[in-house]
Amino acid sequence: MNQMLRSATRAAVSSASRPRRGTLRHSSTKTAPLYASPSTFVSGVTPDQIAHNPALAEWYASNFASWQSDPDSFAVPQRAAETVHEEEHDPHAIVLPPELAARNIRPLVAYARLPGKEQGSRNCRRMRNPRQTHSPTYFPLVPGILHGSDPTQSILGIDPSSKLLVKTPWFEIQRELDRYHHSFESRVYALTIFASQDCHVSYHKSKQNTPSSQFQVCQSTMTITELPPSPPPSLSPRTPLLQNILVIPTDLQMHPVDHSAFCLNYHRYHPQKPIKLPIRSINEEESPAMKRGGFLAYANRTIECFIEEDVSIPEYVALECSGLRQKDVVRRDRLVLPKGVRVCPWVGQDYLVGSVFGAKGAGAAEKEGGDEKEKKKKK
Repeated sequence: MNQMLRSATRAAVSSASRPRRGTLRHSSTKTAPLYASPSTFVSGVTPDQIAHNPALAEWYASNFASWQSDPDSFAVPQRAAETVHEEEHDPHAIVLPPELAARNIRPLVAYARLPGKEQGSRNCRRMRNPRQTHSPTYFPLVPGILHGSDPTQSILGIDPSSKLLVKTPWFEIQRELDRYHHSFESRVYALTIFASQDCHVSYHKSKQNTPSSQFQVCQSTMTITELPPSPPPSLSPRTPLLQNILVIPTDLQMHPVDHSAFCLNYHRYHPQKPIKLPIRSINEEESPAMKRGGFLAYANRTIECFIEEDVSIPEYVALECSGLRQKDVVRRDRLVLPKGVRVCPWVGQDYLVGSVFGAKGAGAAEKEGGDEKEKKKKK
């Protein structure tokens, strides 16, 4: 019995010490200090706009004095912040046209799958976990399908040729999941698809588990010197098969144990197609119920909207919570829609967002007190 306990303990310790198979997580998984984002207060405002616009900076300082030091306003993990820094200095990053970047659209890279060799469950399993092939230059790829219609490009969804088998590097998906964890499938991306042979595994692998700085120890003087960073890998010129296709990620499946991306499809997007935008509450401190510990129980966390062309796609739709009391029913009329965004016609005025539960607000207590006095007078 004791021998069985020792072997079980030894196996548990060894499995906890080594990384799980099929995952290539970043070396730094701890939560880093958080910083605020100006788009939390006004949708679409970036730090660069505040830095180059003195009037906007003065307005933010007078209305939102703590936006630079309030970590609770908008939390961004350390890995997302590091990704932003890497993208600015990455010579191989996909550069979007200004008209797409102005619409709050981010780039995404994928590769075409070979029809015969990269189809089926077994081949997809090898793409997700290439360690089974014992290749020295492995990198996980997530299989998926690009489908959907686009009238602006004369593409019909019922046409079999509109479907394209693709594979997305795990790094590309995880980068966006770190940035938009709760609203990844509500984002619009510009997808660039390269040929299967242009899948530069060494380049993608260099982004994983690589320390930002390297040091060298001198044995004679016992001093530590920092080595200069290595230059980025040189890539051979490659021509994309399809470039800047507007898509929405759909059908994201996560591994039940590793919690890594398992499958991801893409649906073509155009301005005549609705998109589900997440709902986020604002001005909770002005609600009598929420100030006393109440909360909003959401019945629907998203709402379908149409977004006009050449309009910045918002990251969320704001829900005005000022004046909410206990047992209040929140409907569509409390949503604050940005300019150029309209709710789909099939979403009625009685669209239920949620209800307020928890502690009673001051207004509700006064109302109940008045009702009790009226009952006593009637008696």
